[in-house]
Amino acid sequence: MYMRVLKIFIILNVVTTSFFGCISYPIYDYNYHNYGKIVFLITDWSERGDNIDIPESYTVKIGEYIIILSGTTNPIDYLFPEGKYTINIWNTTKPITVSDKIATTGYTASDPGWFFTGRKEVKIEIDGEHSVVVNMQQQVRQLTFELEIADNIQYRFTSVSATLSGVAGTLNMDNGMHGDPTTIALTFTEDMNDNRWKTTVRLLGVTGNKQTLTLTMNPDDSNISLNTVISDLSYQLASFNEDKKTPLTLIARVEGTQNGEEMITTISDWKPGETSTGEAD
Repeated sequence: MYMRVLKIFIILNVVTTSFFGCISYPIYDYNYHNYGKIVFLITDWSERGDNIDIPESYTVKIGEYIIILSGTTNPIDYLFPEGKYTINIWNTTKPITVSDKIATTGYTASDPGWFFTGRKEVKIEIDGEHSVVVNMQQQVRQLTFELEIADNIQYRFTSVSATLSGVAGTLNMDNGMHGDPTTIALTFTEDMNDNRWKTTVRLLGVTGNKQTLTLTMNPDDSNISLNTVISDLSYQLASFNEDKKTPLTLIARVEGTQNGEEMITTISDWKPGETSTGEAD
C-alpha cells in the first residue's frame, strides 16, 4: 500500500512540474520584454592618417547611456527601450574638451592631439539584438607652411613669425559644423637641409569666409625695418575640412630687394606641395 501511494505521488509531481514548466518564462526573458540590446558595437578606424594610432580609449554616448570603451569591438551590457537613438563617440585628447556635443580647442599651449568622432542613428527594436558599426572620422588635420627664400635675401633674416586667422576653435559633433574663428600664432624654423623656413601645426579645421596668413620677417640688420607680407589663403584652404586624414603642405617663394633702410619682399602664390606624414601624438 505504501509503495502504491508513493508511486502515485511521484507521478503527480512529475505531471505537475511538466505542465507548469512548459508555460513559464525565465526572469531574464521577462525583463528583456519590450527592450532591445546592442550585442556588439564595432568602431571602424580606417579613416585615419598614416602612423596615427587608434586611441587607447574613447567615450560612447547612446541616448542617456554613457560608457568608456577600448579596442574596436565591444558588447554593450545595457537594455534599451524601443526607439530611435543617436550614437556619439569621441576620444579624449588635450587640449580638446567636449561638452554637449561641442568639441572646443585652444592653440596657445600646444597643438591639438589626434581627435576622432563617430556618429550614427540606430533604431532599437523590441527583443532585438543589434550589431552596430560606427565609422570614426579624424577631426584634426596637419598643416605645413614652407617658405623658399630667393638667393639674394637667403641669409638676410634671423627669424620668421606669422599669424593665421580663420582657424576653427569649435566643432559640432552632430552636424560637423566648424565655428569660433580664431587667430593663431606660428613660428617658423630654418631647415638647413633645403634652406627653407617651415612651420607645422595641427588644426581642428577652418571656419568663416576668409583665412589670412600674416608673415613677419625679421632682418639681420637692426637698422632695417621689419617686413610684413599678407597672404589670403581662403582659396587654398577652402576644402581643408574635407580630408583631415591627409596632411597638407603649402609652399611659396619669397623675393626681396633692399631699398635703403627698408627690405621689400613679395611672396608668390601658395601652392600645395608634397605632403609630409603626420606623427602620432
